[in-house]
Amino acid sequence: MAAAALRLLRPLIRAASFIAPSTTGTLAFKVFCTPPRRKERSGNGKGVARTAATRLARATAIAVPFPCGSVSAYLFEPPGRRVPSSPRPTVILVHGWSSEAAFMTAFVSPLTEAGFRVVAFDLPGHGNSTGRELNIPLGVASLAAVAHAFAPVHAIVTHSFGGAIAMAAMAGSVPAQPQVKAARLAMIAAPSSISLITRGFGKTIGLGARGQAALERRIHIVAGAPVESFEGRDQLAAIGQPTLLVHCHDDRELGFHHAEALAKAGAFVELEATSGFGHRRILQAKPVVQAVTRFVCA
Repeated sequence: MAAAALRLLRPLIRAASFIAPSTTGTLAFKVFCTPPRRKERSGNGKGVARTAATRLARATAIAVPFPCGSVSAYLFEPPGRRVPSSPRPTVILVHGWSSEAAFMTAFVSPLTEAGFRVVAFDLPGHGNSTGRELNIPLGVASLAAVAHAFAPVHAIVTHSFGGAIAMAAMAGSVPAQPQVKAARLAMIAAPSSISLITRGFGKTIGLGARGQAALERRIHIVAGAPVESFEGRDQLAAIGQPTLLVHCHDDRELGFHHAEALAKAGAFVELEATSGFGHRRILQAKPVVQAVTRFVCA
């Protein structure tokens, strides 16, 4: 939402959240769960997008059904692979909000060279997958379907909101969805708290206290659990598997404090801090790709 439009709408939203909090909270939830439509990139972003699309074109595209539609998955096999007696271990790549599978493909070559099958997929409402919305339950359902289709899963590598989805899936935080199993979890620029994200969103659009409470009630209804159930540190502690966090000190979208909070989950969590890559360029940074590959292969 443009800043000028937001300045005009914020007082109206605040008034509506007081007069009709339930309706306002429901509408706010819909906005919160609707990713912006993909924009044409320019400059350096256009070059990154072109490179990512070229990498993705080497994959085998597979539609994976899940209860709310289907997601577009992209399978990369190890080089020189012959049909084995059992499937190779899989590494699943999960992109972030308003992104798509192509932007996770910098990890494909080193991981397939190490002998893994690699599967990237477009989350619901993104890329070539069905739907217009994405929330934690939808994300967990789609990840569970991909994990089932390409089992066994050795590791999950995520970016941004994809980390929140993976934590919820592995911790079993969404009661109606199956728990996803993986031996290792690598999260790049992950959020530590959906509560913080939700309340930041409410503040940005001008939700009052009653509207914010209604928004969080709606999250509880849809997810089958309160928003507090999606605290990253608690989820990681419940998962208890080796975890790598990679986060940039100059990340302006999700500050470094998110990584610090997640790192407190336990000694099984390793934090690797970087600088100069921001929130999105970090996915293309060679030191980050190398760190994630070392961790997955350990």
